[in-house]
Amino acid sequence: MNGMLINRQNTGKNYCLAVLACVLIAVVPCVARAQELRFSNHREVSVPEYAVLRIGPFYSSVTLSQSVGYRYTKGDGSGIDFMFENQRGVFLKDGSDFPMITTLDVRNYLLISRTMDLDFSLQASYEHYPLKTQEDEFILGQQGIVGNLSTEFSLSPYVKGKAYDDIIYRTDYIDTRGLSDRYGGQIYKYFQNTAGMNLDWLMAKDQNLGLNLSRADMLPRDDKYMDQQSISYSEALTYQQMINPLVMAGASATFSQYSYTAATNNRPDTSFQTYSVFSTVKLTERTVGSASIGYSKASLPSSFNETTNSTIDNGSMVGSLSIETELSRSLKHRLEYSRSMTAGFNSPYMLSDTVGYHLNWTSDELITAGLFSQYSKVSTGDARYGEYTDWNSGVNVALPVTSIVTLTFDTTYSIRENNNISDSLMTDVEMRNNYNTWTSRIGTSFAITREVVFSTYLQHIERSSDYSQLAYSRDVFVAMFTYTHRF
Repeated sequence: MNGMLINRQNTGKNYCLAVLACVLIAVVPCVARAQELRFSNHREVSVPEYAVLRIGPFYSSVTLSQSVGYRYTKGDGSGIDFMFENQRGVFLKDGSDFPMITTLDVRNYLLISRTMDLDFSLQASYEHYPLKTQEDEFILGQQGIVGNLSTEFSLSPYVKGKAYDDIIYRTDYIDTRGLSDRYGGQIYKYFQNTAGMNLDWLMAKDQNLGLNLSRADMLPRDDKYMDQQSISYSEALTYQQMINPLVMAGASATFSQYSYTAATNNRPDTSFQTYSVFSTVKLTERTVGSASIGYSKASLPSSFNETTNSTIDNGSMVGSLSIETELSRSLKHRLEYSRSMTAGFNSPYMLSDTVGYHLNWTSDELITAGLFSQYSKVSTGDARYGEYTDWNSGVNVALPVTSIVTLTFDTTYSIRENNNISDSLMTDVEMRNNYNTWTSRIGTSFAITREVVFSTYLQHIERSSDYSQLAYSRDVFVAMFTYTHRF
């Protein structure tokens, strides 16, 4: 949703999306590529398309880009750090500057065997601001360091598997609740290693039984977030059956366990279990629907319940429903609802209800437009953090002006409301106060040569709140030339 859809990707906690991630593991591919069993999704190890350089079994792509240009900023309010080119820096003063940004993007691939490969990526940049409106900074790009070691194997013609190890080191910007906040969040650096195995047994040509096992190690790089240090395990068993070419159905059982390992951490270990049934149906030639329904339960240790000193089990019905329709050749929309129980960033768990709508239009003249609206209501497993709601809505338009110049415009408005905070000593201003964020941006970019692109935009950011420390506004104008060369 154009970067404004509130999600928990940036907390590194997605292993606990037990309701959707494993329950609907067969549903998403069906929406995109019609109905098929998960058994068909196992890939063949092959050289990636990005590979340019080759030394034996080693393939690589190295891209260097240099940006120079002009930037003018003006703002007032609480002095929120400034976001530029997807990175947040310490904004020192208003006025003009001439940013010079060098970025190195390296992707490496090693074909270890016919069934095993290693994919490793690194992005780094150095930003220099001659007039000191912002501090110079060396940054590992937002994607940071990403690596994947995996091997595909076949135990028999009807049993396929994949073993993998994923590493990621990255920087995100999050609010107090651990949600992505590009326009006011705090820097959050972390390292995560995830090792696991997927196994699929094609019981019959229309039946598949899938097993997922994984372990994730989360290591925050700042003492401020040491309560996020954890080891988590996830186990899922999924059964799928093609009822006919238009209908697929199945059932899933998912379990996950979180252990918080920091020496100074007093967070309770938490475990989850979810049982669901799901289905994906091609309702008409232009409409695909998917649904799931089940039960999820979070279990907390007795030490968390000071009143009865007994284990706490909190359960709830969960599920999802989505309908996607191609209204015409150029117009499609999607309506979706989900209710899920996940691990909380600073609470034992979160129970979330989310409803959203998307509408997208593309014309023969390459004009594109879209709008979205999403509303979420979340209750936490700890009365100190209460409940909150998020409502995000936005519009985006791309309008070709000439054969090489396209004008783009987007605007998004989001509302955060906090409710039922029971702890009178809670001092966090983001927990106790409501705020709204409005962002708008208009700009264009076009290629001058094959390697040189000119881009310019004007952006307005405004955050309003009854609490003055959360309120600020900023206007930004940027005109940049970027030279990019792939070796």
